[in-house]
Amino acid sequence: MEKLIVSKPQSVKRFYFFEYFYVLLKSIQLYSNEDEIFDHFMELKHEYKLGESKYKKLAIGESFTAPRMARYRYTFDQVLSETLEYKLIKKRGRNAKEYTLQPSGEDALKLAKQEDLVEFNRYIFKLMENKYSAFHYFLNMCYKANTEKSGLLIFPIYSPLSLGFERNSLKTSKDIHQYLNSLQRKMEQDIELHLGKKVSLKDNNKDLAIRLIDGELISKIASDPFDGEKFNALVKRVRDFWISHFLKELYGYQYSNTSFEIWAYRGKQVGVLNATEFYPNFNGKVVYPLSILTKSSASRDFHKLYEYLDGTQLLIHEPSWNDSFQEKFIDALFNAYFDVRESARSYFVNLFSVREIVCYNMKITESLFDEFIGNTYKLSLNRKLKRIRISLEVDKLPEETNAIYLKRTPVMVDDRFRNIIAIDRIS
Repeated sequence: MEKLIVSKPQSVKRFYFFEYFYVLLKSIQLYSNEDEIFDHFMELKHEYKLGESKYKKLAIGESFTAPRMARYRYTFDQVLSETLEYKLIKKRGRNAKEYTLQPSGEDALKLAKQEDLVEFNRYIFKLMENKYSAFHYFLNMCYKANTEKSGLLIFPIYSPLSLGFERNSLKTSKDIHQYLNSLQRKMEQDIELHLGKKVSLKDNNKDLAIRLIDGELISKIASDPFDGEKFNALVKRVRDFWISHFLKELYGYQYSNTSFEIWAYRGKQVGVLNATEFYPNFNGKVVYPLSILTKSSASRDFHKLYEYLDGTQLLIHEPSWNDSFQEKFIDALFNAYFDVRESARSYFVNLFSVREIVCYNMKITESLFDEFIGNTYKLSLNRKLKRIRISLEVDKLPEETNAIYLKRTPVMVDDRFRNIIAIDRIS
């Protein structure tokens, strides 16, 4: 009899980074008392610049206000709870707030290196999938939702401004309805373009308007003034409504938006899928698999990460830097550069945008892109590329910006941060 796989994505705790498991285990390796563990957890949290969202912090220094400490304690409790579930740690007594590492926790730390947590993350991933089978559910959902484009999911997010509505022009409820109608049409176009489906969102848009009225964000009388103080709340309500609609109605994900977010960005860290909010020429979030579920063998570019009780294997796409793949990567890099350059109209273009396109077209992780762009750059420096020459530079370091969070993983080549690229054809 074939064994059933029971998925429980809704049971995930509320944090994104695998490093949280690492910093907790490191803290319990040194301390047993919960308060001391928490203090060291906080030190390592700041050392690794782990933010409260899916983005890492740029700055370390910050004030420890009571609300912020309450949020940190909440995160700590969530990490502690999930780590206990995986039996990486255990309580020393039934009610005591003292903890110690289990043998599996010690094994996990042995796999971890200060600057390379890949094997550690994959070890935790297996424990995670043993418990929840969430990625089995997630990948099946992606491929069923969009078979034509290999599991691509889109979540259009358009602010009023992106659709031509200045904030100060939204003066009445009628103006808000015009924005909602424009948003409806734009999303219908995106669905047809990226999902290959013709759908009408008219009834859903009416439902959204009723909810905004019931929530007292707009009036049922079109000519009534719109309270500008409610602008941010309205935009968030609209965004959350449509994300939930896409998840549940278009993609069949029947759990919370938050659980989807957490699994998506955890999956990105182990190379199971990619999730980005910065794909060129698209407003919103894009999610797509970098792995497959299969009971048969795959090409040598796929490697087994996990095997389920029914014999299904989760294989991740990890091509090697060989002559065949090298040519494909250089072609993809070349084409992506000129795609971005065409819209940027500049010789040097954003390397992050190029990376987004290459990762999607080749279905590779950002870390593999960074490795392969480094290899390609070395070939260029040594004049071993036949058709092109590459220049990689930096226009501004992250710490030179006013950003609080590092929203894109840096591209590091030769231990140097790079964020712009130029490519010349060699005649």
